[in-house]
Amino acid sequence: MANIMDYLDWRADIPFSVDPYNEVDNLVFSTMAYIDFDGVVPGLEKDRLLSVCEVNARYWRKHTHAEVKSREAFVSDAPFILEKMSGSRRYKHLKMLHYINSVSEDVTLQVSAITILPGDGSVYVAYRGTDDTLIGWKEDFQFAYKDMTVGQKVAVDYLDRTLNCLPENLKLYVGGHSKGGNFAVFAAAFCRKAVRERIDKVYSNDGPGFVQEVINTKEYQDIREKMIKYTPEFSFIGGLMADDAEPVIVKSDGSGAYQHDPFSWQVMRNHMVLADSYSTQSVVLNDALGRWVSNESPEKRKVFINILFDLFKEAGVTKASELGKNKIKTSIAMMNALRKLPADDRATFLSILKDLAKSGGSALKDAILDVEKKTNTW
Repeated sequence: MANIMDYLDWRADIPFSVDPYNEVDNLVFSTMAYIDFDGVVPGLEKDRLLSVCEVNARYWRKHTHAEVKSREAFVSDAPFILEKMSGSRRYKHLKMLHYINSVSEDVTLQVSAITILPGDGSVYVAYRGTDDTLIGWKEDFQFAYKDMTVGQKVAVDYLDRTLNCLPENLKLYVGGHSKGGNFAVFAAAFCRKAVRERIDKVYSNDGPGFVQEVINTKEYQDIREKMIKYTPEFSFIGGLMADDAEPVIVKSDGSGAYQHDPFSWQVMRNHMVLADSYSTQSVVLNDALGRWVSNESPEKRKVFINILFDLFKEAGVTKASELGKNKIKTSIAMMNALRKLPADDRATFLSILKDLAKSGGSALKDAILDVEKKTNTW
């Protein structure tokens, strides 16, 4: 089925003046945010605009096709978007500036953003989604108990600062995929009022939501009507927490959790192909997680998440992709790490696991009871 790469082939010679900015352009730009522009696009300290041709040339001087194809990180094919854009009639006037990429294990921070000017009188501020590091994934789960993460604060600052140097007559779009969608919505809500009033649309492409305290704020409610949320038929990341937005469900040629990949989303001409409803598995999973979040206090959610990621660290897992490489070896390492926990912490962790089991289906209950059974044999 057709995806955004096919779209770039189809629309390459159709300028924005003939076919205006559309929802697929949003997905293209939010996927571009996954490209590692380090040493290619200057940061916030410089207001230098680089054309898509310049960026493409600079990027491929630093990297090779073989290197990019060998990467196992999520959305690793994103750099090939640059090649299709470079020289195309639709995107030849596109310019970029203000690339940031901040990662810190000490404060659980992983945020990256790029500002894109398509050349049609608009500007798209794109936030990157979760990368392959467990630091990034831990911040995703912090949305379950924090009303503002460090990354969300950086996202707000980025939007405020980057808009300071751009003309006020530009139509402003803010968006991102996965965690980038959460950052986009949060930044749009809590940026300076003058910036917020310039926003035309905010896109969350399968991005997680927020704790209720955020949704209840006036700032969030002020941008609610500007929010557009796209999710695939099986949506897990996009189903985490709430965001008060009516989702647009998109067809994907992926299976299960792999539908989160934006390259799997189906497009036709200048729009996404829509599905009638979520898959049964997605509904069951998100209902279970929703009940667990509702029943568990923020403090318990925090304890559970911190212990879980401490277990990953103790087991030597540093990247999300490592979890699926050798499941038996990883499971043994996790069990050993769990055994090393202080008795009180282990009891707390298993107690919260039981609460999660009560909210989930039979398969989830069986898996969690198996963990407890093995733990009790030590």
